[in-house]
Amino acid sequence: MIGVKNVFEQTLDTHAPITAGYLDIVREVYAELYAKQDGDYFAGTERSTFNDAYSLLKPAGSVLVLSRPPGTSRNITAYALMARLIEDRLIKEVWPLSFGSGSLFPTKRLPREHHRGYVLELPPDEDGFEIHSSFGANLKAVSEHLGPRHSHLVVITTPDQWRRIGRGASEGIAPDLGAARPADVAERWLRAEEPGFPVANWLKHPKMKALLNGQNPTEVLSIVELMREARRTALRTITEASVGLDALQLRRLEASADSDDEAVAEQVADVVAARNNWEDDLHDWHEEPERTSFQRNFLVTAAVLRGAPVGHIYAKAADLNKALDREDVEVAGQKAPGVIAMSRTIRADRTKEGVLSFRRPHWDDAALEYFWTDRPLARMPFLQWLAQAPLDEPKLAMESVGLDDRRALAARVGDFAVRWAVRHRRQEPLEEVVKSWHKNSNKMLWPLATALLDDAAVHPASAPYIHTMLLAWAKRKTEVALTLAVVSVCAGEFGRTHTGKALRRLQHAAESEHPDVADALQDAVRTLWADTSVRPLLFKDIAGWCGSDKTKDTVGRQTFAALATAAEQDSHGIPLILDNLNQGDNEGFHPSSEGLIQGWRTLLREGPGPTGKRQVDTAVFLWLDAALQHPSLKDLILQSLRKAVDVGGAEGRILRETLRACAHGWVQGEERPFSEERETLRQELGALLDKDLYDAVQEQDDPGDETSFKGTDTP
Repeated sequence: MIGVKNVFEQTLDTHAPITAGYLDIVREVYAELYAKQDGDYFAGTERSTFNDAYSLLKPAGSVLVLSRPPGTSRNITAYALMARLIEDRLIKEVWPLSFGSGSLFPTKRLPREHHRGYVLELPPDEDGFEIHSSFGANLKAVSEHLGPRHSHLVVITTPDQWRRIGRGASEGIAPDLGAARPADVAERWLRAEEPGFPVANWLKHPKMKALLNGQNPTEVLSIVELMREARRTALRTITEASVGLDALQLRRLEASADSDDEAVAEQVADVVAARNNWEDDLHDWHEEPERTSFQRNFLVTAAVLRGAPVGHIYAKAADLNKALDREDVEVAGQKAPGVIAMSRTIRADRTKEGVLSFRRPHWDDAALEYFWTDRPLARMPFLQWLAQAPLDEPKLAMESVGLDDRRALAARVGDFAVRWAVRHRRQEPLEEVVKSWHKNSNKMLWPLATALLDDAAVHPASAPYIHTMLLAWAKRKTEVALTLAVVSVCAGEFGRTHTGKALRRLQHAAESEHPDVADALQDAVRTLWADTSVRPLLFKDIAGWCGSDKTKDTVGRQTFAALATAAEQDSHGIPLILDNLNQGDNEGFHPSSEGLIQGWRTLLREGPGPTGKRQVDTAVFLWLDAALQHPSLKDLILQSLRKAVDVGGAEGRILRETLRACAHGWVQGEERPFSEERETLRQELGALLDKDLYDAVQEQDDPGDETSFKGTDTP
């Protein structure tokens, strides 16, 4: 289930076509949608609507809108339609499209290639952003762009959003496609993943029908996973009880169990109980007269650290016992119950590799649900123990103590924290993990924490909640770990996939005055700059940060430096912020001269440091090199530097001296032999600065000017 879902729910790279393997899986597991006619859904009066949708999308240039809530087959339906277009040879490739960061989606952002299918999932409206209400009306222009290229587009949105933005769209562009039958979804997935599964026997059982009824496809997949787990457990029990039988005899026993209505009924009952979190069974277990706190904590630890060696679990359970009950358990000797006794107590099996597994599906998750609900006053020490578990020095009793094992333990803890946050819409475990792992002196686990968040932010199952959580964290400016985590995630896959959202979160995070946040912003800014649609808004924000007294010498300088001190490998030395200007693209983004001046003024205020090592030195060297190599940029570069230092008073003197010193180091330095060509350009820049200074003196030397000589740096 996990393997197939990882492919099915993979984050789709907007810079690459959808793979044939992905589309093959979609064809295999897709359950068609049905719409009601005269009665309720699934009452025998429904009709298949997939062909209806396909007929609307089939003509060249067609646009189809899937206006459906998340979790209702909208994504898989879009790609099933695209797979059908490929089968009919109407298109050659399928590509996901990124909406970008602005509220509009101009037709010029559409690729110009022929015979392509595109899927565009609209970002949800949120704090500070909503798609423009003209989107629906503009789809006519999109269709006119796609038609001559024999291409097609499916737009994915929600009913609420479409009601707001769909005005003016063609009639019938967003048909009501009904819903997929839950039993159909379960059957398609079971037959695709486990061809030997007795699907008919399971789906005809009354309790299974009742459990599936009314569930959306996402919930059906969770039930399918429980069904497969329950059957695996039953087959494992048969195997263990059939020692001495040959393979043929064993297969006959398994087939007999699959066809036995009573055996299937027992497994169905386990699935139903698992969906109810085994609360009755767990209550009976917890309240047994001889039950000890160490046993209860051992169960919680095994549930959190699923898949960890039992030695890890044993030692960490003793730590949890001390954290929750203030009791030391002497696990080094033979006074406390051992691993074998504890494993049997929680009804877990041990593999040959020393890993615990539970016979009941979903038992480990249910145990954690029970603990969280039953022991509200133990939650905080539990969260502290959880975050510290991978940081503590390993116990001597642990079976393996290497760094890789501790990282694996951390990965399990982080995975639990993410799953819990998404499932319960509660961020406490994840927040505690992020804070503790950032606070740790050697920062060994910090990259793992940000990677976990980044993965969760781009995975369809977890992304909606994680996006909301990141926005809330970005606004908590006093919590450095949380703000830094947001910036780091914005510099990762999340920033490349959801660029507009990343930009909005950086706008809040940038208000933090912590130096680590400012440093991390540079990576995030460069990542976001790669999306050309983001550049106008991003540059506007950077110019604003550079113009604010509160942020100009921290976030403003760092973010402008991110674009002013670096160049792409194939850009022939053109700074990132200017990389479009030398290509003659009138439609591309051109930074305003006011913004460049504001940024340079901020950068030139950088404090003293070794010549050639400061960000301002790196930027001046790069820009003057670009002025030499690209004559078309020379005037813009010299004018930007000239205007940046054209300020009166002591500030102007400092800015000019800094620029002159940087230019001198550019001409000749320890690792830069003297160059006549560079010296000529330096003199040209110096002459411009001298002229501006002379003009300023002349203006202030006017007899009618009462501020004569004030504000200049020369007598």
